[in-house]
Amino acid sequence: MSADTVDADGNHSGAIFSRHQTIDIAKGLGIFLVVLGHNWMVAHEHGELFRVIFSFHMPLFFFLSGVFLKESRRLSDFAFTKADAILKPYIVVLLCWGLLRILLSGVSWSAYLSGVIYATGNTIEWVPLWYLPHLFLSLLFVFVLLRITGSFQCGNNSLLYLSLAMLGAGVLVMHTEWPFSSETLQYWNRLLNDSQDYFPGLPWSADLIGVSAAFILAGYALKEHIVHFCFHRIYFLAALFCFVILHILFDETMDLHMRHYGQFWIVSAQAILGIYLTLSLSFLLQRCHTAARILAYIGGSTLFILIFHSWIEWKIFSLCSKYMQNDDLKAFVSLFFGLLLPLLLQAMVVRIPFLARCLLPSAKRKTSRTVLAINTDQ
Repeated sequence: MSADTVDADGNHSGAIFSRHQTIDIAKGLGIFLVVLGHNWMVAHEHGELFRVIFSFHMPLFFFLSGVFLKESRRLSDFAFTKADAILKPYIVVLLCWGLLRILLSGVSWSAYLSGVIYATGNTIEWVPLWYLPHLFLSLLFVFVLLRITGSFQCGNNSLLYLSLAMLGAGVLVMHTEWPFSSETLQYWNRLLNDSQDYFPGLPWSADLIGVSAAFILAGYALKEHIVHFCFHRIYFLAALFCFVILHILFDETMDLHMRHYGQFWIVSAQAILGIYLTLSLSFLLQRCHTAARILAYIGGSTLFILIFHSWIEWKIFSLCSKYMQNDDLKAFVSLFFGLLLPLLLQAMVVRIPFLARCLLPSAKRKTSRTVLAINTDQ
């Protein structure tokens, strides 16, 4: 197994332990929950496990993106680096898929391309990829915000208060009733390759930016605490108790793609508690070296898993349906391959220069090949 990895923020890690291991393990747990949440066993009923997973797994990724955010560069350099790492694979994958769909299935090229450019989960065929352009937009927004607040010398506590206010405003925007007639929405959705009949969201899911940017900003403000995270048994048990009680009593969750955010204080508390519990569990898992190495590798490979897992899962599930009767067994097999095949695909891409140029960050390709060679020799 190659140690060269690419996460969902476009960050490259040459060796598994080149970054803080607790955070890589947390990303590994997070992307596993993403794959599980899109798996048949969870998604077909939207039951309790679905509500638990969705209550914190997206905030976790936005929060961890903030932990790695560096605002010391120029805005133009930051934008180019993130576009190269995040937007490039989004464009390449969806354009290649679109070419196949247009040639083989007669899909309207204008509707398909307009949907890709609009870039919400309703307008693209590989729904989970809505996260990539939105993450780019949110990181850019937070970067500019930090430059502005930096001139006022805002401390970390001030940034946390700002994050909370931004989260509240973001939820209000998410729940806004947009003044469009049904006829307008139907025309708009046809134009954008959207089969739904409701508001598809603003381009690049900009209507969600208050929520996503709030968690990114919180991650940035708490960066030092997260990098030096330590496990506290009492805090962990208290957080676990509160997390379980909130789900039992209120049964709330969020689904950013569907523009759903339940009771503000309950859902926000569940997200914060879920993030803390994930970090605590990640810290404990470091003691199990095999599990830690596997999860850290998966955590550094979130970009490829995010892009390809959903399509692979449902294709494998459909294929298994021809030979298996048990739905849970089919779901387990599709879950396994939904994680494994993207990892194998990433290992292949690293070794093929043309694919690496298309899918990997430009500045890191030479480094990744060097690291790969070193690991091969060991």
